[in-house]
Amino acid sequence: MRHRIDLHGLSHNEASKKVESELINISLSEYWEVEIITGNSKPMKDKIIKGILDPMNYFYYIPHTNTGVIIVVDDDLLN
Repeated sequence: MRHRIDLHGLSHNEASKKVESELINISLSEYWEVEIITGNSKPMKDKIIKGILDPMNYFYYIPHTNTGVIIVVDDDLLN
């Protein structure tokens, strides 16, 4: 199932809390994918990636066609 987390209008701290909370809840389900909308803020992307995605070992990528989003994918979808 595809989910979307839109971070527009949030501070970096609010955005981090929202992403962490929602990703934990979403990842409890089976076969999920999340589109995190960060906009073009490199500091926002870096905070999400370095503060949440990397430490929690989520698989993610930034599509070259839209660098304002981060796609996080359930590892089970890759197997």
